[in-house]
Amino acid sequence: MMRTTLQQVRRWFQAPNDATVPQRPSYGRFEVQGADALLAPHNGLVSTLKGLAGVPESHWQRLYQALLDRFAALVQLLPASEAHHHAGPGGLLRHGLEVAHNALLLRRGILLPPNASPEEQASQQDLWTYACFTSALLHDLGKPVVDQEITLYHTDGSGHSWTPVSGPMPEGSQYQMTFRHGRAHRQHERIAPLLAPILLPQHGLDWLASAPTLLDAWLAAIQGAMEDAGPLGAIIAKADRRSVAENLAGGVTPQMPTTRIKPLAERLLTGLRHLITSGELPLNRRGAAGFTDEHHLWLVSKRAIDALLVHLIEEGQPGIPTRNSRVMDELQQHGIVVPNEDRAIWLCDITIGNWRQSLTCLKIDLSRIWPDPDQRPSGTGVTVHPTDTKPTTDVDSDEEADQERRPSAPDSQTPPVHANAPDLPLPPISASSGHPDSHDGKDIADDLALPLPMDLNTDRGSSEGVTEDTDKQIEADTNTPTAQPTTSAPPPLKKTEEEQASGDPGKQFLAWLRDGLATGRLAINTPQARIHVIEQGLVLVSPGIFKDFDSARWNHVQKRFQKLKLHQRTHDNMNIWTCKATGARKQALMKVYLISKTEVSELGLTLPLPNPAVTLLPMA
Repeated sequence: MMRTTLQQVRRWFQAPNDATVPQRPSYGRFEVQGADALLAPHNGLVSTLKGLAGVPESHWQRLYQALLDRFAALVQLLPASEAHHHAGPGGLLRHGLEVAHNALLLRRGILLPPNASPEEQASQQDLWTYACFTSALLHDLGKPVVDQEITLYHTDGSGHSWTPVSGPMPEGSQYQMTFRHGRAHRQHERIAPLLAPILLPQHGLDWLASAPTLLDAWLAAIQGAMEDAGPLGAIIAKADRRSVAENLAGGVTPQMPTTRIKPLAERLLTGLRHLITSGELPLNRRGAAGFTDEHHLWLVSKRAIDALLVHLIEEGQPGIPTRNSRVMDELQQHGIVVPNEDRAIWLCDITIGNWRQSLTCLKIDLSRIWPDPDQRPSGTGVTVHPTDTKPTTDVDSDEEADQERRPSAPDSQTPPVHANAPDLPLPPISASSGHPDSHDGKDIADDLALPLPMDLNTDRGSSEGVTEDTDKQIEADTNTPTAQPTTSAPPPLKKTEEEQASGDPGKQFLAWLRDGLATGRLAINTPQARIHVIEQGLVLVSPGIFKDFDSARWNHVQKRFQKLKLHQRTHDNMNIWTCKATGARKQALMKVYLISKTEVSELGLTLPLPNPAVTLLPMA
């Protein structure tokens, strides 16, 4: 009987080294296995980890291998998520190993602890490597505690609830797993310190505790407080993103040489499932992002697609379209959304009690998001009535010209709604502007009435490409929707005779920028500003800042500015970075040039404090 169940599971779901598409975990029972059997499919990855750790054999066995054995025995074949990355049997084990591998690779290029003497860095080299390794394995270990319900069955047939806090399951037993309903997003991160003594050897814990500064960063990292964890947190966050992106995109890695690139439609559906089941796209309440009836989910079209694009971009997934309409086309062509004749968009009247709104929606079968009928949300009290009126467009104010960028380049056109973001001082919006998904021009909820900074909704750019010195197209933000500024752009600075004689638009732009900041004519750190101060230096929003200087020849000015080599390039030697601006209930991405603090000082600029609402996204 067990053999039949496991054979069915192998057919249904992706094993760690399979090239098949991972599906959601099985509701069948699994047999508790020993660490050797669980790690056997990953022997190549474990050998690579051993080489990256670079410690003597005795240290490897006592500190690293013992930890891997306990980790495998504890997580067994549990998945890492329900409908997101590493969702198949063994997903949590595989994800932990991949994050550890990525973390050790990243750690090799960083001197730790930061700002310490070379002698101290040399003496603590192995300790910080161990901190990276343990943080990687612990960062998701709380998921079986708070996200999953696990039943352990003994040989006599009796069963009871099990949690990793109780220690490993005994070999020879069987277990069954389901996901909890209504679980809190990211709550699992708080559990890691509780499980650390179960997972880590005592001498490993003693070693970590021997360095108070490291211990503080380590505790922050395993609880998901990556900003408080300093360089250690940055390493674990980037290592985690790489593992997630490779799994969701099906990227080819040394451990998975036969893996194919997963279709875009499949990744879009996976992302939607994650956003919905995690609660990032709320359902069935006033001002929600989606509503359910007996058979279908109705997602507020632009809000859902915007959130989906930001989510996929922040995961580092390749090949993400730059237009909402392209995403809708992909969903429609693959039958994920139910079409409205030849369109993806439906115009619906949504009613909840005395609240009523007309919204443009995407229609999706409930089974696409929740294959298990018992997990589907109740739409009690919600009425969705599709109208006979046809929307004028499927793109929801996304009709700008389509300009493709590099597949790995983040898109700047994604302003979703987030419920608990820090405040950003935003100017009032007129009642006539409305929400883009509102049919009658009224805001669907107060939290959607706040405009984003003007930088994030710049003038529609020309479809004319902008090239670098190497003739590679840069990621200039030339296809974001129109937003009218509350004040007109500052006039260009009158050029001096010397500048006019030089004829260099790049130098002229720089003089205009310096004078504008010195005199206060150019706004900085405000919602309407093209210029922001961040911890890393000064960022200039592209291409808006160049259009403010010369709307007719902005692309030439931009190229000449690059020739000055004042800006800092990314690790991939690209000109453009991505920043995230976070408002009271919204966030969005914008493309920027980064001028380092050193360069700002040499330019003689005096800047205000960093804008807490703008952060630089790490480049994968």
